[in-house]
Amino acid sequence: MKTKQLNSKFKISKLLIFSGVYILTTAVVIIFLNQHTTAIDTDNLMVRAYAVSDILKKNPDTKFDESVIVLPTNTDSKAVDNIKNGAKFTRTLTKTDLTITVPNYQEAVLKNYVQITRQRSSDNAVNTIIIIFAASIYLIWIFQLYKSAKKLHQFEIDTIAKIKNIRRSPLTQSYLISENDDKVTTALNHLGETIQHQAESSTPAKKNLYEFIELFEFPIFIYDIKGTIRRSNASFKNEFADTKNLDIFSPYSDVLQFLVNKMLKPGQQERTFYFEHINAYYTVNVRPIQALDHRLMVTMIDVTTYKATTLAHNDFIANVSHDLKTPLAAIAGFADILANDQEKLAPDAAKKFAKHIVKETRRLSKLVADTLEMTRQPKHLKKIKLDLAGQIDDVLTNFELPIIEKNLMITRQYQPKLYFKSNEKHLYAILKNLIENAINYTPDGGKIFIAASKQSDALIFSISDNGPGLTAIEESRIFERFYRADHTRDSEGTGLGLAIVKKNLAELGGHIDVVSVLGKGTTFTVTF
Repeated sequence: MKTKQLNSKFKISKLLIFSGVYILTTAVVIIFLNQHTTAIDTDNLMVRAYAVSDILKKNPDTKFDESVIVLPTNTDSKAVDNIKNGAKFTRTLTKTDLTITVPNYQEAVLKNYVQITRQRSSDNAVNTIIIIFAASIYLIWIFQLYKSAKKLHQFEIDTIAKIKNIRRSPLTQSYLISENDDKVTTALNHLGETIQHQAESSTPAKKNLYEFIELFEFPIFIYDIKGTIRRSNASFKNEFADTKNLDIFSPYSDVLQFLVNKMLKPGQQERTFYFEHINAYYTVNVRPIQALDHRLMVTMIDVTTYKATTLAHNDFIANVSHDLKTPLAAIAGFADILANDQEKLAPDAAKKFAKHIVKETRRLSKLVADTLEMTRQPKHLKKIKLDLAGQIDDVLTNFELPIIEKNLMITRQYQPKLYFKSNEKHLYAILKNLIENAINYTPDGGKIFIAASKQSDALIFSISDNGPGLTAIEESRIFERFYRADHTRDSEGTGLGLAIVKKNLAELGGHIDVVSVLGKGTTFTVTF
């Protein structure tokens, strides 16, 4: 009971910490955007102030609207005092207005001060959009977390009920606990049938606990209060070692301490540990054996998949949230300029800002599409007969414009009749991401070599560029989600392209290799 309470408190504290960090991050984004808007307003007002100053130099008697005030040199104000103390200009902010004061020199002689006031741009719309978007992401995450926790809780209850039924009377109970067809229920039903058949055919196995634990396909061992392992099943020997001493757990001090404490204070207890050397998480359950004095039985359930899923889910949410902020901030900033300063903007500048908005919108759309592709659940793939060379040429046709813009030389070398069965959508995504990656990282005027051949029963596709190449660290991480070898060279990428390649290849039964020389280029080789 205490363990459950501690676990519950730990989960709540993690949720609160994540929520706090998420809210703080959202607040930082809003503050940054507000400061960005204020900076833009300041720059625009500075341009106007110096324009007024230039007009006054030519015609000192020019009259301006009420937003412009020309202050004499003897004016007593904080803004003027700051300029006299060395400031180039003074900015004054109120809740609604922005005031800029600049000195007006004529032939290096201070004549007066120009002070311009305008209403500050409103960030309410952008702030509202960000808050709604952040709240939506948070609520979706909370809902998914709740569903996962509820499902896991029910799974634990059902599993515990099934295990208790086995423990209560392992040789006589019916193991069909429910009509569910989940893997655990099915495995336990088969286990029950196996145990009952074993009991009917072998009386010694019915009475011998040591033989009984061999029926289980997860690690089990029995040890005494002196730390000697008296018996272990085949699964434990395969995962760890065939040993008689608890020293097998010496590399895992927390596990060893846990088992030693149970020797001193026997009692049932369960904890989850990470076994670094085999890169696995196990839930370790220790229970005293009443039928055998001074013996403790340890069962070890592999929960690596569940832990990995949880960690991957958290990392994925954090990375997606981070990568959504940059295009959203850019779109909001340029849209604000177009909305509030459209009359003052030159047509070329307005067109440039609009192009930036389109560019960031496409980047956002690509991120969403790649995210959906990465989160798509594997299913049965329909495979048809495809021409590998034809598929490569189709992809290259779609990249003609960037190839021409960068003046790249594409060399192709195909063997004839490269037909094989594959999924057209998966294959296209693999080729598209690898070719796009080569185009992005090849310098202007560079060369890309593409080859396709057949070796025995396998088809080989390779693509080489003469780009900057990869370091050893970059080469080991390029297939990770959201990892970019160099952010400055691939600012438009989502960081998911090569991860999608690896995922699709895994579902098609292929694999990919990479060879890179720093400063000379990179070669990706795909085997189907």
